[in-house]
This record gives sequence, C-alpha cells and structure tokens, in this order.
Amino acid sequence: MTTTVYFDLDGTLLDYTTPFAELFAQTLPTTASDEMVETYSEQVLSGITQVDEDPYRRAFEMVRQEYDLNINPETLAAEYIKREANATQLSPSVKRLVESVASQHQTGILTNGDGRMQRQKLKQHALDELVDTVIVSNEVESRKPSQEIFEEAKERLPAETFVYIGDTFEEDIIPAREAGFKTVYVGEDNQPDAAVATRGTEELAEILLPLIEEISVK
Repeated sequence: MTTTVYFDLDGTLLDYTTPFAELFAQTLPTTASDEMVETYSEQVLSGITQVDEDPYRRAFEMVRQEYDLNINPETLAAEYIKREANATQLSPSVKRLVESVASQHQTGILTNGDGRMQRQKLKQHALDELVDTVIVSNEVESRKPSQEIFEEAKERLPAETFVYIGDTFEEDIIPAREAGFKTVYVGEDNQPDAAVATRGTEELAEILLPLIEEISVK
C-alpha cells in the first residue's frame, strides 16, 4: 500500500528562538514602538491570510507610511525574511525523522504562509532537499483550512493512504481529516478528538515512524 506523508512547517517541524516582535525591532533601522510592532504584525497576518503577494514588503510599506519613516520596504522585507529564517531551529531528531519518512514514503511539506519566507526556512535547514514536494498557501492561492489545498496535496503525490502532521487543530487536523488524511496532532493543548497526539516535536520523532508503518498496512 502506497502512503504519502505531509508535514506542516512552523510549530511542527520548526521552532522559534526569537519572538516575532523582536525580529521586527532588530530589522527596523530605528526604535520600534509598540504601535509599529502592532501595525506590522497586523499587516503581515492580513496579507498572509488573504494570500497577498509579498505581504512582508507591504507590511513595511504600511509602517513607512503610517509613521513617516525613511525606510526601504523591499530591502527590509528581504532582511526580515532572512532574520526570521535564521531564528528557526530544527532538532536533529526531527530532521532524522523527516529523512527516515522520506526514505520510505512519498513526503511533502504543506504549510500556510508566504512562499519566499517559507522556502527560505526550508533552504535554511535543507528540508527542501529531503521532500518530494512543497505546497505553500500563498503560492497556490489557497490556505488551510480550505479543502482545496489538501486536494492539491493529494494530486501532487497520489497514494492509497495520506497522513498529515500539524500543530493547529482547527487549521491542520480537522480539515485534513475531512479531506481523507490520517492525522497526527503535535501540540501542548489537550485535544480529546485527536486520534493521535504528541506534546512536541521530540515526542513526534519517537512515535511517528512506527505509527506510519501501522497505518500503511491497514
């Protein structure tokens, strides 16, 4: 039986060493006020949610206009993307997990976000070299929890069984399950409806391979 395994990225495979507000403050060439941080954060989130093109540049542009700053939005957006990617960490055990899964099954990354940002993170940790395909919401103009992005995932790597691993119950687990995926929830929140749950990436690395083998033979 053929099995395709998709991983979410942020919070599932990757953790962060620095808060987003601090990353923004480090990028802005002037003292960042709380209001600037809020404006930037709201604009980035809105842009990603609405699958806009280049949400980081647009967010810095809004900060420039709102606070009359002499900054270059395109330059700062590129700098911020590198800075955020550098602030991600991938534990060795989780990378070995992806390597092991990819050596035995079709494997992909399915993530919400901006394409330039998410692909920079994948490149940072050489995850793009391990998987068969990468699906980023803003590149395909559909985002979780939409069924369209999960159907796209199934078309990219056809199989008899699909597995999705994610850290957001409402955006990852519920819609993936509705699309016919077996699911694994990674998170601290208690989710009684999760068929399989782990409390973090390290625990995920311990249980996932045996679980996938069990699912594949059913």
